[in-house]
Amino acid sequence: MTQYAASTAEICRDLLGHCAACYGEAVSDAGRVDQLNLLARSVSKLERFVRGYENIKDPFVNTTDEILNWTFSETAADLCGAIWLLASGFYKASASSLRNAFDIAVASLYFQIRENFSEWDAGKRDTPNWGEMKQLIGTQPSVARFNLSSGIDIVDEAHRHFRYLCAYTHTSAYARNGDPVTAINTTGSAPAFEEQYFLRGCAMASRTISLIAILWQVTYPQIATTLPLGALGDQSYRELFPAPFGPLALAHQ
Repeated sequence: MTQYAASTAEICRDLLGHCAACYGEAVSDAGRVDQLNLLARSVSKLERFVRGYENIKDPFVNTTDEILNWTFSETAADLCGAIWLLASGFYKASASSLRNAFDIAVASLYFQIRENFSEWDAGKRDTPNWGEMKQLIGTQPSVARFNLSSGIDIVDEAHRHFRYLCAYTHTSAYARNGDPVTAINTTGSAPAFEEQYFLRGCAMASRTISLIAILWQVTYPQIATTLPLGALGDQSYRELFPAPFGPLALAHQ
């Protein structure tokens, strides 16, 4: 673990040095490097998978890429930012970036269902809130079928994860499940490397990425049939769609 800085002033006198030391500690272990690289590859796979939407052959589905280009593209940028912050010892900021990524990924799904995002794109409306998005996404016929067949309200699961991430954005002392959030309750200062919070950040990032993929697949089950990551039995799908929800989503029709 990197030594706790005694004060904000100490950190800010050599902020870049502190960041470099935390990053150096994080990547000094080959296993941690593998975890970071796996997350980065998962971001790329997520983008490729969702882009499979463009190859759906269904006259009732508008597969033009305009909405994806202007909305979902932000998801990858925020996820990559979260991975970098995680590697650099800014664990709360990393989770906040995950929250941003999750929010715009779900918003892009909402806009794709509506086939209209012009007001948002013109800056005339805010990103829709989750109450609005849950209502639209949750009542899609494919989502309703999945919920009925699996016994899982997948939109509610996604919203529960979003609310967990919100604890980091809104700087709660602790998340609802008791996880410490603030720097003073975790590493004492930021940046700082701490193995347990690094691993927690990796798990949060992985869950965020997989839930995005699952939501898109459950809403548009035709995506998997376009084989965006190759044959369905490939490792890429197992990584992007882990149990318990992932295999159910891939099997959904």
